[in-house]
Amino acid sequence: MKIITNHHYRPWLTWHDLSASEQKEHADDYDDVQESTFFRYRGQVYDLGDFMYVGRDHVGWDGYHNTSFFSAVLVKYSDDGDAVKVGLALS
Repeated sequence: MKIITNHHYRPWLTWHDLSASEQKEHADDYDDVQESTFFRYRGQVYDLGDFMYVGRDHVGWDGYHNTSFFSAVLVKYSDDGDAVKVGLALS
């Protein structure tokens, strides 16, 4: 598996940090989406609530979100908990 990352941490975003079009895109995801935390990566907004725990499969990463059968976005939470390092896993 190949993992692509620049090792930079991206700040968490709240609902109010999103643009009107980004809010509209996520508004129907679930009832309390306005209490979620988000981040931007490769032109997309991701909800951290959509990420699953990695376990021992990807050492050094905390969560993943499948984007296709062959790829997933990985996240690693910062030590202070207000940012995420993001990677793209390709198989």
